[in-house]
Amino acid sequence: MYPGGTHGFLYAPTFAVLFTPFYLIQPAVLGEIMWRLFGFGLFGWGLWKLASILNEKSSGPRDFGSAFALLVLLGMPASLASINNGQTNLALSASLVLLCIIIRAEKWNLAAACLTLALVLKPISLAPWLLAFAVFAPIRIPLLGGVAAIGIIGFIHPNPTYAFGQWIEFAGKLIVSYSPANLRVSDLFGMLGKAGFPNLTLFNTLSRVVASGAALWFIFWKYRRGGPMNGSWGLWFSTVIILTLFNPRVETNSYVLVSPLLAFAAVSYWEGVKGERWKGTILAVACIGLMCDGMGKPIYLATDVWLKPLIVLLASPLLFRMPQSWKFVRDKRP
Repeated sequence: MYPGGTHGFLYAPTFAVLFTPFYLIQPAVLGEIMWRLFGFGLFGWGLWKLASILNEKSSGPRDFGSAFALLVLLGMPASLASINNGQTNLALSASLVLLCIIIRAEKWNLAAACLTLALVLKPISLAPWLLAFAVFAPIRIPLLGGVAAIGIIGFIHPNPTYAFGQWIEFAGKLIVSYSPANLRVSDLFGMLGKAGFPNLTLFNTLSRVVASGAALWFIFWKYRRGGPMNGSWGLWFSTVIILTLFNPRVETNSYVLVSPLLAFAAVSYWEGVKGERWKGTILAVACIGLMCDGMGKPIYLATDVWLKPLIVLLASPLLFRMPQSWKFVRDKRP
């Protein structure tokens, strides 16, 4: 499964097991459609759950419907390329949304299941896995159980020696494929490269290390200030920043990972105090801007690599503070 070079199959052997039921569906095109529906369904479910959170402080189903419609209108533009290509980014984005919602509710076993699924979907989910393991003590044992399950499932094969060899090749593939050199990457450094700044390996590496340390500090600080409710927001924000701006394999299609967060914050500001509604407008414009690669070839070529990280970089200050809508209504808290 793992040819040489920086491209090819970049997932764990367990992902092959996950995809097998879709592969077995015939004709093959039907399996491809079902796979896309799986990701699309998870993504829609994540937006549905976010609308439920917004509805905790509202008066009825009409408010829920309006919130869900707004989240779809703002969250979907960045997802279209992933739906078209059948990429795992769509399901991964949904898994991260559900993970943070479940941590907010302090349901640790379910949270570990979401994070385990994310790890199967893409190895880059090791970043939120490590952050969650470091900060949230109740999730640690379930997370270790999830890793054990991934390993066991990854050995489901008539030839255990072959399965073991695939894990070894997977580890080697990661080392090669996540080198930031000579890749078309739409991260912070790809953006700077487009602007003519040299991509120095030492600066590149140190920046990613500092960003990871800052993410850990931010989540821990949020958790100390307000428990799992604040900590879950810190995890959501930090994860999407690390997986976009500081991910050495990030593509323009990967920005679907950040669109639900931008959409939720935008709607939250619109439904908040009047003095902050301008923030929601800025975030809504950012959501639409993330569809730039689907606005025709001229716009795609003009914005390729640099615009999406710039949008996230400029919008990120509006996401530091947890919106009031993320806070539990006291009498509705699970």
